[in-house]
Amino acid sequence: MGSTPPGTTDIAMSLSVHDAIAERIESLPADLHEILLTIAVAGTGCRASVLSHVHGISRLRAATLADELAERRLVQEEDGIYRCAHPVIARVVRDGLTTSRRRELHRAIAVTLEHLAAEGGAAPPGEIARHAELGGERAMAYRQALKASEAARQRYAHEEALTWLDLAAATAAPGGESDAVNRLTAEVLGVAGWREVPPSVRRPEPAQREIERQDLDLPVHL
Repeated sequence: MGSTPPGTTDIAMSLSVHDAIAERIESLPADLHEILLTIAVAGTGCRASVLSHVHGISRLRAATLADELAERRLVQEEDGIYRCAHPVIARVVRDGLTTSRRRELHRAIAVTLEHLAAEGGAAPPGEIARHAELGGERAMAYRQALKASEAARQRYAHEEALTWLDLAAATAAPGGESDAVNRLTAEVLGVAGWREVPPSVRRPEPAQREIERQDLDLPVHL
């Protein structure tokens, strides 16, 4: 009898879990499905106020729908923030989206967060910048990345400040914006006492990590 090739069991398990979750998602009512899409694309989670703005519904309705998803164990709520109950769930939801749909959701989240921030809401500029970049909103990504860098600089988090400046550089328009990023980068390096950008500085990665082996250890109720 032939032996099972290494990794075959893991692959089969992955496909089985993926298919089971995908089937549950596809069977959701349309309003619940739309809310789940936004929560999954948000990555780090979102409040009812964000869901309300993105979907054009009341905050109470947004919270009610998100709570229904929590009852179905697809979402979890903590301190008013809704997140997918497991990374695999978020990944399966995002896998079902077209590139255009995902980009538009990132854009809608970025616009909403910036609007809420202008009204005094808790919307970190780095989070806005990340969604703006993924949503194709270059100017917003640049603007918010600079704000995130300055906030990090005020905390003396120099590597973080440089990371956000790297994102700003990637979204800067040629000329004045690029020159501003170069000047700010030189300032941060000078304050930190560094001659060049440390190798550890990397651009912020979307909070949408790949499935890892431990992600397959799902609760039995999934």
